[in-house]
Amino acid sequence: MNIDLEDLLQAEDSQENKISFADIKKAIGEYWSYIWSKKWIIVAAGIVGVIIGITHAYIYKPTYTATYKFSIESKTSNGIGLGALSALTGLGGASGTFSGDNLVELFRTRTMVEMALLKPIVVDGDTMNLLEYKILADSMRVDCGKIKEKDDPSKLRKKTICNITFPYGQCRETFSRDQDSLIMEFASNMIHNDIEIEKIDKKLSYANFSIKSKDERFAKEFSTAMINTVFDFYLESKREKSQRNIDEFQERADSIRKELNKSLYAVAHYRDLNMNPSKNIIGVEQLKYQTDIQINTSAYSEIVKNIEVMKLDMVKSEPLIQEIDAPRYPLPNDKKGKLKTGLKYGVILGFLTVFVLCGVHFIKNLNKEEEAENTVE
Repeated sequence: MNIDLEDLLQAEDSQENKISFADIKKAIGEYWSYIWSKKWIIVAAGIVGVIIGITHAYIYKPTYTATYKFSIESKTSNGIGLGALSALTGLGGASGTFSGDNLVELFRTRTMVEMALLKPIVVDGDTMNLLEYKILADSMRVDCGKIKEKDDPSKLRKKTICNITFPYGQCRETFSRDQDSLIMEFASNMIHNDIEIEKIDKKLSYANFSIKSKDERFAKEFSTAMINTVFDFYLESKREKSQRNIDEFQERADSIRKELNKSLYAVAHYRDLNMNPSKNIIGVEQLKYQTDIQINTSAYSEIVKNIEVMKLDMVKSEPLIQEIDAPRYPLPNDKKGKLKTGLKYGVILGFLTVFVLCGVHFIKNLNKEEEAENTVE
């Protein structure tokens, strides 16, 4: 029976490439024995990890989060009101620009953040604005005495913070170029990194506003200042749009009232002159002014009535902003527990040590196999 040599070699290679369960069990036992022999190294690595974790938890400065939950209810009025009268007279409506969604977007504007940063806060009996308090709380002026004029350009911002202050009560319009640059930088960084605003559901009128900070008091005080700033600006803008239309109607009412008064004085004047009934020409002039009185009286009464309707409509259409949840001390934070963090770091470093030891053992075995093959050859 003829056996092909090539087939025989392929059969031997396939048998060599097959890995049996016994081989796997042997390999696991070998690695387990190796790891067990290095158990004190693993224990030492775990202890080092625990120490690192406890140290990290001790020096870690937690981030505090102050969250406001509020609702926005837009009111609508029926019948003829501000919107209908404005459309009829071409003065523009009172709604559209500032809707509930736009209120949410106001929290992301730099102007609102800057206005909130300039709100007052009392610290140890001294009144300062929140921006100055943030600079102090974040220890941005700690190393000011060490900075010299010939320092590298990378410390230019630090030098600027050390040289510039934001006194409480200073008008925003009087800020210098450097002050403008710094407050704009602070506001932009807070918008991108610290401030979060989201509408929980498009169908619902609830929204969440939160601010993160390493200083617990700043987080709470700034969140309150931001809420008040945005709400006041929003409501003031709504009232201003409505008030402009009311003022326009009031001007028209005052103008008609002046003409009405002129007509009343003219009628009285002609009555005094018309002592002779045969002088009908004076009676004609008197009749013309009486007609003007009737027209102006009717127009004036209608405009005054519409003004009152518009005022009532302005009150009804003003949105209701209701705070549902407000931040309270102590604020939620990501403070790390020493024991939990230590155990976490210890387990992680222990597993990494086991992984490294297994890798080292694998490389050693691979080198031994290569050396054995070279010896056989």
